[in-house]
Formats: sequence, structure tokens, C-alpha cells
Amino acid sequence: MVNGNISKKNIKKTLTHVFIYALTVLLMFPLFWMIMTSFKPAQEWVTYPPTWIPREPTILNYQLIVYGIVGYRARPFPSAAVPYLNSVIVAGTSTLIGIIVGILASYSVSRFKTGGPSFLLSVIMPRMFPPMAMIIPMMVFFRLIGAIDTYWGLIILYTGFTLPYSVLMLKGFMDSVPKEFIEAAMLDGLSEWQILYKICVPIIKNGLMTTALFLFILNWTEYTFAMTLASRGVETIPVTLAKLFSNEAGTYYGPQSALGILAAIPTIVFGIIIHKYLAYGFTFGAIKK
Repeated sequence: MVNGNISKKNIKKTLTHVFIYALTVLLMFPLFWMIMTSFKPAQEWVTYPPTWIPREPTILNYQLIVYGIVGYRARPFPSAAVPYLNSVIVAGTSTLIGIIVGILASYSVSRFKTGGPSFLLSVIMPRMFPPMAMIIPMMVFFRLIGAIDTYWGLIILYTGFTLPYSVLMLKGFMDSVPKEFIEAAMLDGLSEWQILYKICVPIIKNGLMTTALFLFILNWTEYTFAMTLASRGVETIPVTLAKLFSNEAGTYYGPQSALGILAAIPTIVFGIIIHKYLAYGFTFGAIKK
């Protein structure tokens, strides 16, 4: 009987592992294929049967994306370096501002109950509207204030649309700060500012990193507003990706894959840098101390 139970457990464990490995392979295959295609020369993009590993590896696809070549295969390839830098500036600045403002707002809401019980609902409510429903009003308003085709216009817009998530997430982390720590700090004569940056911020640093990664991904991948409110001068990488993958661009699988890989690097690097904070940060706000 005991051996039978052990055998059933082993079978269940083996099947679980097989399922996990199969799912991992299935999810990782598109990334593997994109990486391989980014190093393939043009004659290997659509060969049949397909080549898993490039027979003649080349970095020409990356050169096309980084430097740009006019007239390659009867079409110009503008450099993606400027849109890449634009995305770094806009997404990085928007994330930083969103975190700073989110810390202040979430501390106020958590500690002083600012805005009452319905405040968080009113904060998140603007995100209930689809971006396409707000494009025309935003275009009219941004044109009036001269924010079209500017860094600061996109930064303000990105910050405004990701700030509700920042406040909502950080409020949960702030609620998890032990009240005893705050009371002890008050007895020691610390001001509210000192309590915030000496007590609360160090305690919720894992949550801060998790929120920062979430905001950065939202800002880095935003397409709708960047496509509508920005020209080539401040074009971001999602817009460049969309243009390269459009029907007019044709089937340039090599450069398309290369740009896809380059576009994914910042979020991957950011995630690797802060990975030690993520596991705890994803659950910290849900635990009431």
C-alpha cells in the first residue's frame, strides 16, 4: 500500500515536471526563433525546410537597425538608434517621476487616509477608459500647450497614465509597514519626512523595485500615444517596431527580429538587476504585518 502511494506520487511528480518543461519550451521557442533569425542572412529567412541555426551567421541585420542603410533591397532603413534613445529618456524619466510621486501619494493615503475611502477608486478610474477614446482630446490639449513632438509632453502623459498603478501598488506596500516602527520613530522626534525616507522607504524597497519594473515596462511598451503625439524626432521604439512590421515594410524578417531583440534588452536587464527584490516584492504588499 505504501509502495503504491509512493509510486503514484512519483508518477504525479514526473508528469508535473514534464508538463512544466514542455510549457517552458513552448513559451521560449518564439524567443529562440527570433534570436536565430536575427543572425540569418536574407537567403535563409524563408528557406524550406527552415534552418534552426544560421548556416552563415551575420550581424548585418543589427547593422541595418543600429546604423541604418539607405536603399537596402529597394527600401530605406532609418537608424533605430534615435528612437531607442528616445525610449530610454521618456520611459526612464516617467518611471522615476512616477515612483517619487507614488511614494508621496501612497504614504499620505496610507498614513493619513487622504481622500477618504473612495480615493483609490477615483485615482484608478481614468485607466478604465481605453486610450483610443482619449486620443483626440489629448491631441487638442497638447497642441494648445505646445507639447506635441516633445520629450516633456510624452513624459507628462506617460507619468499621468502610470501614476495610478504606482499609487495603488505602493499603497499596499505602505500599509504593510509595521505601525510600531512609525510610533517609535515619532517618539524619537522624527518628522513625517524623516519617517518616510528613513523608515518606510527602506522597509518597502522590494515593493519599490517591483513597482518600478512594472511602470518601466508600461512606459517602454506604450504605443498608442507615442504614435499619435510624436514625430520622427521623438519617436519611441514601439512605433519604430510597428513601422518595420507593417505591410508596407515587407517581409524583412532579419531586421525585424534584430529590432525585437534590441527592444527587449532594457526590460530584461532591468529585471535581472532587481530580480532579488521581485519575489518578495510581489507578495509583500499582500501581507499585513
